[in-house]
Amino acid sequence: MSLNAKGKIYYGIHFYPGVAEYQEPGKDPYRVFLNEDTLRAMDPTFSGRPIFVEHVEEVEEDIQKLRGEAEGWVIESFFNAADGKHWVKFIVVGEHAERAIAAGFRLSNAYLPKAFGEAGLWNGVAYTKEITGGEYEHLAIVRHPRYEESVIMTPEEFKTYNEDKLVELKRLSNSKDQKGETKMAFKLFKRTKVENAIDIEVMSVVLPKSGKEVSIQKLVNDADEKEVDKNAGMADLSHKVKMHDGAHCTVGELVEKHKALNDELEAMKGKKEDADPEIEEGTEEVGDRGGDKSLDNDDMPEDEDAKKKALELAEHEEKEIEAAKKKNTADATAKKEAAKKKAEALKNANTRSLEEETVAVEFSGDQVARGKSRYGSN
Repeated sequence: MSLNAKGKIYYGIHFYPGVAEYQEPGKDPYRVFLNEDTLRAMDPTFSGRPIFVEHVEEVEEDIQKLRGEAEGWVIESFFNAADGKHWVKFIVVGEHAERAIAAGFRLSNAYLPKAFGEAGLWNGVAYTKEITGGEYEHLAIVRHPRYEESVIMTPEEFKTYNEDKLVELKRLSNSKDQKGETKMAFKLFKRTKVENAIDIEVMSVVLPKSGKEVSIQKLVNDADEKEVDKNAGMADLSHKVKMHDGAHCTVGELVEKHKALNDELEAMKGKKEDADPEIEEGTEEVGDRGGDKSLDNDDMPEDEDAKKKALELAEHEEKEIEAAKKKNTADATAKKEAAKKKAEALKNANTRSLEEETVAVEFSGDQVARGKSRYGSN
């Protein structure tokens, strides 16, 4: 390695809170979680650590040998408030590292975990364990970094980057709506212990506009049901339609109005079935009103005039009922007599004797004489 006596300063993203996936040779990949507090506690341990092109298995403990192998040194690791990520300031002294940076390589760190927590979820992603304490070992300039957002910048580029980020943050701050909510994606929360799978029933989100807390399970079910309805040609209840009078309402409002009308119709049918039955012609039963002709004291109006009118009405209805009965009886008797007379007439229709019938026999001469008298001799 050819050393550069002066070296060159760079800045780069190397870490941020969340879940990271690792895979050791010959083993299955696994995920770990590190929170912001853990990363901030680890930052001071990065200062003075060596830099290599690609990761190394072990870092030489002999400082004299290490100086001949390292491509540079970490100056500091820090939290960048402009983007919420952890950056590293470092100096490169090796030509191999310079060529790697020019070729587009980026940063990756190596650290030794010191303390652990339980498995759980973060942003809906399950992790095997949480690392609650650690110490950095070295920084590597690699072709394939663990974080896609990783970058390497010169001091001038880093300054411009931060200025742009601050302008963006200010713009987002000014774009808050009346409720004071920034128009950004909702955030997941409620980390919980898991075994082998993601339990979406216990995960929740806060919706960005309404501020309502909704479980991921409900969001999944609602989205799935919406897709099923769409495939079945079902209308979305939030869609609007234009009415006959030019007014607009949603499909959901139409459904509610239809339900109200249907309920009203059912109620009217129920009232009709509960009403007194009408008096049918030819029947002796006249309904509940004819069954009890008296009024209970509890049902009598308190006003004397009202009592009198009620009694008169009851008496009038009783008379109408009796008149209807008599009319039904008279009509039935008249019909019976008429039917009897008709039967007698039909019975005697074929009993006339042949003697009473007069049979006229006409000869041909009589027919000729009658024709001459009517039409003349010609």
